[in-house]
Amino acid sequence: MIAKHRKIPNIIILILGIIGIFDFCFLALHGAAIGNFGVLFPLVTGILLTLFAVIRLSGKGHLLRIKNTVLRRGFILVCILFMLSFVLIEGFIIFSATADRDVEVDYVFILGTGLRGEQITPTFKNRIDKGLEYLRVNPDLMVVVTGGQGPGEAISEAEAMRRYLVNNGIDESRIIMEDKSTSTAENMEFSADVLEQLTGRRDYRIMIVTSEFHLFRSKILARHNGFTAYGIPSPTNPYELPNSFIREYFAVVKSLVFDIMLD
Repeated sequence: MIAKHRKIPNIIILILGIIGIFDFCFLALHGAAIGNFGVLFPLVTGILLTLFAVIRLSGKGHLLRIKNTVLRRGFILVCILFMLSFVLIEGFIIFSATADRDVEVDYVFILGTGLRGEQITPTFKNRIDKGLEYLRVNPDLMVVVTGGQGPGEAISEAEAMRRYLVNNGIDESRIIMEDKSTSTAENMEFSADVLEQLTGRRDYRIMIVTSEFHLFRSKILARHNGFTAYGIPSPTNPYELPNSFIREYFAVVKSLVFDIMLD
């Protein structure tokens, strides 16, 4: 058996693994999409951490050792780089999850996030309500509602937002629709194209309304498409936040590599 003082890290890993598994179960019971990466990630990670901890605590840690020195050092280096990048990017995500106040903008952008048929989900409603609040305070601003029609959606996200805003007192003449995009990168690219077709330019100052965890990536992609970007965060259900922030790390890495560096 391993020494008592060496059990503590493994017990912590075991607890983290069990939390990951219970987190998945909790989200699944609350109707989260089981195929969603942010839902599956805690389950897979939880199972791996639990198995790792159980093997270590049983005194069979030698089964997990990588005997080749080069491979072992390479694996450790990859783990360290992953942890450093995770902490750094999550720090940026958290730091960016605040509202930009007292700035003048040309347009408001509300980003779509998924429908069930024609039904607006709670997270989506929070985004639209936050945008509606800003539009009421700034009655001269126009709004770009951006989001196409994805699997399981009866209408585009942009159309759902248009209906909601009009039903809540926003004049339809203030609404510009971008209803083809299927990702955040396309939200920004296609919205820039729509504005360029309407006005002949795309280098506008915009206020992005989206979920708090999503602001950092949205601003990066907006700047990549020529905008000067600011943001207003909308709240996310507390039980979804851990998964949302974890999932966003991988989304940021993907966007930096594929949507910006390789664009």
